[in-house]
Amino acid sequence: MQNYQREFVEFLVRTGALRFGEFTLKSGRVSPYFFNAGEFNKGADVEKLGYFYACAVQESGAPSSIIFGPAYKGVTLCIATAIALRQHFDVDAYYCFDRKEIKEHGEGGWLVGKAPEADDQVVMVDDVITDGATKVTMIRRIKEATSAAVTGLIIALDRREQNAEGGNSITSLESTTGVAVHAIITIQDILEHLPNRPIDGKVALDSETHKKIQEYLSEHGIDK
Repeated sequence: MQNYQREFVEFLVRTGALRFGEFTLKSGRVSPYFFNAGEFNKGADVEKLGYFYACAVQESGAPSSIIFGPAYKGVTLCIATAIALRQHFDVDAYYCFDRKEIKEHGEGGWLVGKAPEADDQVVMVDDVITDGATKVTMIRRIKEATSAAVTGLIIALDRREQNAEGGNSITSLESTTGVAVHAIITIQDILEHLPNRPIDGKVALDSETHKKIQEYLSEHGIDK
């Protein structure tokens, strides 16, 4: 793990974005942990979040003239990432996000920010991948509408978990679109760094919960 990844794991705990217990997911599975990107809701957290995404963009090696975030969660992410790339890596990328409803007046269109052109290289940023269908649709829309290249997709957390069909949503997205997915961290990074480690004086992931996550992954994980 890189230092920024270790910092990100601890950041998730401190912000409450990563919690442990019993959580019923949309899939109906009962998970011993839960990630909620909605907890990144104040200035200092968003600033730090942009830094972690910028680090992942740089590590991925994906060329990026535009950082694109799908509405709604991706709106904050693309702006924060573009700012952090400039502040920390001297990369002055544009940002762009889509409108849920096409604007018919003013500047119009379905994009806000720098609309990609044929010679642009677009990196998409989002929180997680569930089944990947919406991201496949958006990648295709960007390519077809602008002729720009989508060079990468950065997400916060890869759960390393089977989808409803028993497959891997990330590898399926990659094979369908030709776009590589890079996660800031995976659940395995959490299991490596966090067990019995005090964060601000409190252990977030004890041995019992660590075992429950391993058992959960042995049943639902893609690495079993």
